[in-house]
Amino acid sequence: MSAFEEMFGDYLNAYKNTSQYKDDSMLDIALRKPEFEKNLDEMWAIYSRGCTQQIIEYNKGVEQIKSAGFKVYRNSAGKHKIVIPK
Repeated sequence: MSAFEEMFGDYLNAYKNTSQYKDDSMLDIALRKPEFEKNLDEMWAIYSRGCTQQIIEYNKGVEQIKSAGFKVYRNSAGKHKIVIPK
């Protein structure tokens, strides 16, 4: 890895910790909430059918949503609900 790639990677990692990035992520998720819920539903269904590797991507998606400040709920049917905590 070159020095530029390393420096750019450090810059992006630092940017992900800023409040602007978190606010932009929260706004993006809030505006596209049905899409995010559908994607989580689909990933959970794939995992439930026996593809255990899908749980890794599912957990990444849930963590992305939670890191933006939302809560993620899943019912027994595998349907997801994204909620802004009060």
